[in-house]
Amino acid sequence: MLRFADITGFFTFEANQKTTTMHHKFCLSLLLAMAVLFSSCTSDDSAPSIDYSIKSDDYLKILSQYDNGWIKEAKHVEAEGLPIHEVTYHENGFIKSAKVYNFYQDRELYMEVRRDEQNRPLWSKYYTPEGDVWFETAYENGLVSEKIVYSERGTSTHTYTNGEVTSIEFVSSNGVDKSITTYDLETGTKTLKIIENSEVILEEEFHGQDDFGSGILTSNHAPKANPFDDPQNGYLATGTSFNHSPIWQFDADPKDDVIAYRKYAEMNPSHSKFAVQHAVNFEMYQSIIEQYPYTEDQVLIVGYKESEGRAGLIDVSRDEKLAIDAERLENPELFALKYGDQYVDKIHYGKNLVVVGALRNMPTDVTAVDQVNKIAEKRMNDILSGSSLVSDDEMEILQKVWFEVKLFSTYKNQRNGIVLESNDDYESAAQDFIDAEPEIIQYEYKKFEHLVQ
Repeated sequence: MLRFADITGFFTFEANQKTTTMHHKFCLSLLLAMAVLFSSCTSDDSAPSIDYSIKSDDYLKILSQYDNGWIKEAKHVEAEGLPIHEVTYHENGFIKSAKVYNFYQDRELYMEVRRDEQNRPLWSKYYTPEGDVWFETAYENGLVSEKIVYSERGTSTHTYTNGEVTSIEFVSSNGVDKSITTYDLETGTKTLKIIENSEVILEEEFHGQDDFGSGILTSNHAPKANPFDDPQNGYLATGTSFNHSPIWQFDADPKDDVIAYRKYAEMNPSHSKFAVQHAVNFEMYQSIIEQYPYTEDQVLIVGYKESEGRAGLIDVSRDEKLAIDAERLENPELFALKYGDQYVDKIHYGKNLVVVGALRNMPTDVTAVDQVNKIAEKRMNDILSGSSLVSDDEMEILQKVWFEVKLFSTYKNQRNGIVLESNDDYESAAQDFIDAEPEIIQYEYKKFEHLVQ
């Protein structure tokens, strides 16, 4: 059992090693504690007045504004005029549309989002360096309804019901060969059908949605069949966690604070602003980066990762490995159609939470920016710890800009975020997170080509 103690804002824990079950429930005496103390700003009549207006400068080009001075449309550029972001806001400060360009290469467009006035997603697209659509997402009533992933191998269509994936159909580039995976959310079973040359060559039902040994075609994130005969696994309780108090970041990318849902072997995120590979099958991560694709100044991030344990594929005989590898080498294309190129080697269990504090419609004056940032940091700590560091005068200043604190977690009702306007909001959301049972937070894969070493 883990017990957390707050010591002047830092966290320690004691881990009592003992036998646990896969569904061992963590007991947290305290999830997050914020003990950052600030001195309140005091009024000084002799101080020069601060300009809170929003104006264009060398890097942020304001194209149009609302009557209250907030941004309607803007472009963020580099010194040489190349675009980094193009953004339009709704009048209430929510993102209406955003285009994100790759900062590290030739400034090509690689991410585009559309959202409504209630901050619900409408659609998003992610692009290849060549300018082609890599994958796109359609939403219905704020929930994912369909994702389509394109590659040289073919196209996979991921269909969702009430925000949960229910089927994935992969059609190879020849337009004939395909695999159809359906998930029964009530029974927890997965049915897979493989079609080659218009004939069904494999049809099988699996217990559990993605079990040990299950294959996947990583180019299209398309689940495949399991070539292993009665795979066994061994469980190891870990009982570890990592967390940190609010820190400033220049973008709202929580890649260091989340546990990727599918961790493929030897596949590192591309050198871009966001680890967009995660967005294909990690709804929490996709939700965060699409709600905050652009930050005018900085953003506050709180991270919490909890690992209950992991289970791994064991006791696979060398004869079985050799037989699977022989099938792969005999007909690589057919093997990939049936089983993909990687398989589930480990499954990790635990919890994952991120809190984002974001600012928009920031003033241009650097003194005003510094003042607003300090107040926002205190306000976020008030929400998370129940303190009262922000004065009424400071709240009036903070209300000149758009500021939102939102809690995200891997649990379905928190994936799109819970707005936190008070400590009561935070305590309620955190308690729901604490009370929930640990769940699968990561599938870790290995390559079939490395099965026989």
